[in-house]
Amino acid sequence: MIAAIMCGGSASRMSTAMEKPMLKVDGIVMIDRVASALARTDRFGRIVAAVSANTPLTNAFLKTKDIEMIETAGDGYSQDLSRLLSMLRPEKVMVFPADLPLLDARIVNEIIDAVSTKQEPAISIVLEKAFVEGIGVKPSVVFGCYCHSGITVFDAANIAGEIVPESYVVMNRKEIALNVNTKEELELAELLVHRA
Repeated sequence: MIAAIMCGGSASRMSTAMEKPMLKVDGIVMIDRVASALARTDRFGRIVAAVSANTPLTNAFLKTKDIEMIETAGDGYSQDLSRLLSMLRPEKVMVFPADLPLLDARIVNEIIDAVSTKQEPAISIVLEKAFVEGIGVKPSVVFGCYCHSGITVFDAANIAGEIVPESYVVMNRKEIALNVNTKEELELAELLVHRA
């Protein structure tokens, strides 16, 4: 399986000149937190990062970490994801956003174990909205009583067309509950890291 980190967006909601993947939580940039968690699992054949012209500092940082990069247009998450998956076909790809500062190897292993026997084209990891709000996080992608973690496993060989059938695995874990999209969420990440 390939781990792919999405880190080429423009981060328009952050209202800061700094690229979002390069923002620090407890002194460590978020992209390094995610990449390190993935590397520590020893469960991936490759770890790649989807980058773009929007993120030159992130690109330079990833080069120092010897992480393989795939260039995308940076025109939007869906377009960049589609490009990434077309480049990695026919592999299984587990996609992570670069803004999950609480992610650790233990939860990544749990996710892999939870989806390992499933054969659907896309399996997304979701949380109950009430759980996410209960730890002080305002969910960004909500459907019904669930919200998306941003983590999805794609079987790239079985994806045809624009609409991909998706199934869900519910995992109420704080390590995947917070995607940092605002300054307030960055401050909350600092608090939650220190509580861990």
